[in-house]
Amino acid sequence: MPPSLKSGNLCCGPALFSTAAFILSLFANTRCNLMTVSVTDPVFSWPFQATSFGLYCYTAQNGVFYDTRDLTFDSKFEASRALGTTTMALGFCVWLFYLFAGCCRFGPLTFRIVGFFCFCCCIFQSLVFLVKKSEVCEGGCGLDTGGNCAIAAAVLWFVSSSMSCAAGKAPEEEGGSGDVVEEDAEKGGE
Repeated sequence: MPPSLKSGNLCCGPALFSTAAFILSLFANTRCNLMTVSVTDPVFSWPFQATSFGLYCYTAQNGVFYDTRDLTFDSKFEASRALGTTTMALGFCVWLFYLFAGCCRFGPLTFRIVGFFCFCCCIFQSLVFLVKKSEVCEGGCGLDTGGNCAIAAAVLWFVSSSMSCAAGKAPEEEGGSGDVVEEDAEKGGE
């Protein structure tokens, strides 16, 4: 029988998908290419007109990235920022858990709780698109590379959440002499 991980081999699937989702969430939430913006957008017109924007920066027509700390946004854009940041923070904690899941034993209940956190990351990453309802997108916005990564990240967070519910190794699944004693007790001590 091949060697297994401390929490069981089923923890590899959600670990793989949550790692990919975390990387895609980082790319989607920190880069300047979440959405494309129309040429006449008044919010991103200084110092150069923007072609695309992210949650914390935008790309101008001259190809330079500009920070958005001097700009003011409406509550929907700020909510998108907060949800993106929450996704990255919670996703980092989930990712760390799966790093340790291979060498530390965690039971099925722990994996279900982490699966719930993965589902929260899925919802939060999906709600980043609330930015389409903000004043920034009044002139029309389209998906850019970061937007596609955000969609892929949300799907992978959901897959990781689903797979996490089946992972984990209960203490009674350890095998060895403990199972033999239990079998003898069930047979009446023969």
